Amino acid sequence: MWKHPLTWIGLFLLIALVAVWDYSPEDLLRAPPEAQTRFPQAFMVASETRRYDPEGQLQYRMLSERADHFQHLPNRSSPKDYSLIQAPDVTVFGEDTPPWQLTARLGRSDATGETLVFTGEVRAWQQSANGAMEITTPELQVEPNRQFAQTDKAVTMRSPQGRHDAVGMRADLAEDQIELLSEVRGTYEPPQGN
Repeated sequence: MWKHPLTWIGLFLLIALVAVWDYSPEDLLRAPPEAQTRFPQAFMVASETRRYDPEGQLQYRMLSERADHFQHLPNRSSPKDYSLIQAPDVTVFGEDTPPWQLTARLGRSDATGETLVFTGEVRAWQQSANGAMEITTPELQVEPNRQFAQTDKAVTMRSPQGRHDAVGMRADLAEDQIELLSEVRGTYEPPQGN
């Protein structure tokens, strides 16, 4: 039975069919991981990005030293695409509140640009009539269109009224509402009366 060449060819084809059965056409066309290049599909140097709301009001502005865009699939967009942003500097504008400024050493944007993750010496601050509010953390997830920021890392918040340290934070930047999530410790100094 095994001496006939058609039996061997049939067995080989059956094994090949089983091996290929679980792969999509994109998987078959993609180069093996060790052969894939890690070069950006596109890049920008000294870029400025602005986002406006439907009424034409500026929601946020982002400056960066360099932004590199990486595509997961060659020649077409996919949900796995991302951008790496060097030295992001974002200003988030609220309707009735002073703007928030956010900076970091590195940022990563998802394929849609709806979510940014800042890492490395992340700093957020706002200058208001009551003085400056500053937040520092090693990592911050920002949704600029929603004017929302959050982290599950250590946070330090400083203001003229004192200092608070915590683990985790959620911030509605448009409404100036900040929620410290756990292990909150701080000092508070009431404003001096005139």
